[in-house]
Amino acid sequence: MPDLMIVDSIQTMHHENLDSAPGTLTQIRECTNQLLRLSKGKGISIFLIGHINKEGSLAGPKVLEHMVDTVLQFEGDRNHFYRIIRSIKNRFGSTNELGIYEMAEKGLKIVDNPSQIMMSNRDEAFSGITITANLEGARPLFIETQALVSAAAYGNPQRSATGFDLRRMNMLLAVLEKKMWL
Repeated sequence: MPDLMIVDSIQTMHHENLDSAPGTLTQIRECTNQLLRLSKGKGISIFLIGHINKEGSLAGPKVLEHMVDTVLQFEGDRNHFYRIIRSIKNRFGSTNELGIYEMAEKGLKIVDNPSQIMMSNRDEAFSGITITANLEGARPLFIETQALVSAAAYGNPQRSATGFDLRRMNMLLAVLEKKMWL
């Protein structure tokens, strides 16, 4: 008997005694109930993998989130090596923890000091660089932000951001322009 079972994905599971299609509320509820009974009856830890929609929430009915003990969100960008595991729900513990991992040749490797990868190693002070302490759950992270600012020859300057929400940046710049450059 295995100690661990991984179902990828619960939205594709189908119970043959039900007429509904996979991914429907009825199918997800019944398949999850059967897996919960198996888990509790045999002492098997079961990971149910669920698809995420474009908005970043679990695809399909919300019933799945209510049935399970823990919901973990695995985040990442295919253009970067780093991945984050974030607890969204934990019936038996805190959700204020965050795991940061590096995608290596042999799989995921824990990042012991995430602040180190978010700051450049410079001996000299440079203009346009600031370091801020950010609290992510219970984990303090030091993050470096770099900015290049120059005068524009035309009326509306071009603004862009990498790794920072562009709308949020524009809002901050609008406040700065209003308060600082009267």
